[in-house]
Amino acid sequence: MRFHLVDRIDTLEPWTRIEAVKRTSSSETYWATDDYGRYMPLPIQLEVLAQSAAWLVYLSTERKHRAVLLSVGAVHTRSKVGPGDDVVAAADIQSAGDTIVVSGRLSVGDRTVLEVEDLMCALIDADLLEDTETVRGREEILRSGDHS
Repeated sequence: MRFHLVDRIDTLEPWTRIEAVKRTSSSETYWATDDYGRYMPLPIQLEVLAQSAAWLVYLSTERKHRAVLLSVGAVHTRSKVGPGDDVVAAADIQSAGDTIVVSGRLSVGDRTVLEVEDLMCALIDADLLEDTETVRGREEILRSGDHS
């Protein structure tokens, strides 16, 4: 089973940037709790951004390559994500070659939640990770905004 955290792709500029949305729900199982309530843990936030960057790479390479995370540079947390928040992931390609370097941020409304610099990814053949038709079906859903 795949763990999909991107619910919609709003903007795609191949080889440049992507804006994608993760709609959170109180029924999801990853929430952590502290004295102030439930919140999305940092690893899940990073995964939202990494999955958005992976879609950017996949669609920029005309569905031939997938991005596999190698390393994460600087991470700056700014605010928490709570149940019911719509999280906007914006990822920008900083450099492309044998590896791809992406920087990005997560936002909820007007507030920045997370900023990440130098997320480095390797490129691998897309067919090695997942069935092409399955991925195309997921892409159609993400681009249509229909999540029923």
